Amino acid sequence: MGLDSQFADWEIGTNYKCEKLLGSGSYGQVAQAIQLSTGKRVAIKKMDNIFDDETDCKRILREVTLLRKLRHPCVVELIEICFPKDPENFTTIYVVMEFAESDLKKILKSTINLQIIHI
Repeated sequence: MGLDSQFADWEIGTNYKCEKLLGSGSYGQVAQAIQLSTGKRVAIKKMDNIFDDETDCKRILREVTLLRKLRHPCVVELIEICFPKDPENFTTIYVVMEFAESDLKKILKSTINLQIIHI
């Protein structure tokens, strides 16, 4: 499956170009992308069926709310939430975040001894 077809159903507008899928989890998928207006590498989190489960919906809302408010060098920055094509009837959101080379889960599971600068 080519990149264009892999991300054909991603409704992220024209300012982003997905490069590769980084992973998937309980809420959806994360892709590495380029923000075309700046040339900056970003991560786009696609969260599907966000209204299917009330608890999951609250967790997603909490995550987005916290990311909007947090400003710290050790926390990825929320760049934007892509506006849905049909704001009256949507089930998927796309959260654009600062790109990080790794994530906490991978670091905690690795056998690498971290130096203070990495911590």
